[in-house]
Formats: sequence, structure tokens, C-alpha cells
Amino acid sequence: MTAMTGSTPFYRNMERFFIRLKAGQTMTLAAALQLHLRVTPEQARQLVRQGSVWDGEHKARLKDENMAINGQLLRVDRPKFTIQEYELLPEEIKYEDNDLFIVFKRGGVPVQPTPYCDIDNLLHGVQKYYERLALRYRAAPINRLDLPAQGLVFFAKNKQSEIALHRQFQERKIRKRYLAATRIFAGVQPSYIIRSELEWQGSSKAALTYIRFCRESRGRYFFLVFPQSGRTHQIRRHFQEKVAPLEGDVRYGHCAPGAELWLLCFHYSFRHPTSGKKITVSYLPETWREAMGLAAAAG
Repeated sequence: MTAMTGSTPFYRNMERFFIRLKAGQTMTLAAALQLHLRVTPEQARQLVRQGSVWDGEHKARLKDENMAINGQLLRVDRPKFTIQEYELLPEEIKYEDNDLFIVFKRGGVPVQPTPYCDIDNLLHGVQKYYERLALRYRAAPINRLDLPAQGLVFFAKNKQSEIALHRQFQERKIRKRYLAATRIFAGVQPSYIIRSELEWQGSSKAALTYIRFCRESRGRYFFLVFPQSGRTHQIRRHFQEKVAPLEGDVRYGHCAPGAELWLLCFHYSFRHPTSGKKITVSYLPETWREAMGLAAAAG
């Protein structure tokens, strides 16, 4: 049996390849990648390090470049861009105590691993931070944000807090606020209440969003957004359907690839998972302050 390689379109920013060695043939994982993908030794090692190589049958990432490969099917999800390992910056930490950790996610940073990489995401940076603290707990995001969106993301530092925070999100006991911006358009209203059924991957669910016009500044309209449900792309789709596409929305606003999405999750109000004390965490980046014509933050 000859070696099999091939690619399948998947994400527009990724190529998928399958590799199987000839019967009776054995080589290291790195050597197999070099031979069948025609990459250099360093490129092969990088594909393994960044989590792009999978056992195609057991759906597990392969992270040892020297492991012996013989008959198993390999799957390689190779990104079309250079991967940079995500490092959590001190200024991105917006709240921390013994139970809870809240960080700011930059636009374009995945919250979790993608098929083509497991080191370029927010979770990876938080887990490394936990390891530096000698905190023996596996980090997991409590809430999610779209890839191009910016904003606050919750992590727990122990299982009890993780369970309690998940329950608060599920029961809608955590109050969240977003800021969103559009281009100036005719007929803007002081407020909107948008109810609709949103379909995603074959399932349709009710969604409710409250929107309040905030201000006009520097060629944009700014809105406060209060999503009452948490459907996939809910805010972006509701704006596109009933208000106007968000500034920089490639998917729902037909903007050019690489545009910056003007959607920010900036405020949370909730009960602390251990003490029950009311906690409020807010963060408005300077780029948003400047665009909205607000005074610079003190300090």
C-alpha cells in the first residue's frame, strides 16, 4: 500500500492533510511529516509543537516528534499563517483572588484551542499562568467570546468555583454589558428590543437582546448592548438583522478580511462563587475611550 496524502478544505485559514505510511514502513512522526508534506525538519517540529498533528483515528493530538509511526492514520491541520504562542500579559488580568480569575481577551485571539493549534489561545496563556503560580488546577473558560470580539473572560481556580460560576451563567444571574459600534446610518432609534429565533448548526433557539443608543463619535454610532440569552453570534446577527452591521464584521457585515470587529464585552456584575459578595468588573480599553470621545482613564 502506498503512502496516502491529501488535503480537504476546512477553515478558510487552514489546510487538512491525511497521511498513512506504506505497509511495514516505520519512521518518526517528524520524518513522516517531512516526507509527505515536503517540509523542513524545523517546520515538521513546529507543526507538532503547535498541536497541528493528530492521530486521525483516535482524535488525539500527537505532541512527540520522535514517536514511532507505522500503520496509523495521521491528520494534519496546517494553518496558512505563522502561529505565535499566546502569552498572558500582566495588564490583561482584570480580577484575581483565590477562587476567580478574569482576563481581557484581545480581538483575534481564540478562547480555546482550535483544530490547527493548541498554544495560540487564551486558555493556553491562563494555564501557563496557573503553572507559574504552582496552582494544580486545569483551567477552563466559563464563558465564551467570538474570535474577533474583545472582552472579559472568566476562569475559576478550583472545581467548586467553576461549578458555581457555570450555574450563575446558566441561570442568567450574571449581568453582562457590551459596547458595539456601527457606521452612521439613517433612522437610528434610541433603543431596540430584538427577539428572534437564531439557527446554528441545525438547531434553532430563541434569542433576546436589548440595545440602547449611546452616542455618535468620529463617524460611528455607539450602542450599549444587554444580551438576555447567549446564542452563537447573537449580538452580531441581531445588529445585522434589525439595526446595522457592526463595524468591522467580516461575516455579517461583508467587511474585508482582517477588519477589526467593534464589539466589546466590558462589564460584568455577579455574586462571588464562594463569599456571595456582589462583584463588579469593568474594563474599557483606551482605544474605545478615544473612539467614543471619552476622557482618558485616571492613573
